[in-house]
Amino acid sequence: MDIAKDLALIDLLCTLDFPAEHGGTDVGRGGPGYHIARLGPDDWPGAEDCYAYETGIGERLTERWGEPSRWGTVTLGERLARGEHLAEPWATLNAQASDLCTWQANGTGRSITVAVADREDENRPQPFVVVTDLNPL
Repeated sequence: MDIAKDLALIDLLCTLDFPAEHGGTDVGRGGPGYHIARLGPDDWPGAEDCYAYETGIGERLTERWGEPSRWGTVTLGERLARGEHLAEPWATLNAQASDLCTWQANGTGRSITVAVADREDENRPQPFVVVTDLNPL
């Protein structure tokens, strides 16, 4: 587990051009206005290690950019229930995570959201990051 490596990845995502089309990228997935990448190892020893890693990443991002906005995906789920279409990356955030922490990366016009994909019982939790310039509204 290398937090420094993942912080460098987040820095890279804040500077990379967004893909013109939705799909896989060299660092994860992306599309117009967003990048999504996994954080940490692929195989966590336990769920508590995964959440501790997310906390460690969050502490370092808070040192850089101040306190994050903390929010849940309930509102996104309600919008889906009303029949609204959720564009990416908000559809992925809603499908995979319940709790989100979002920072504004100073000078980039992009927001960084760190979450843990923990909604699928059959899969182990996995931290991930979304870097976007898209507003969820």
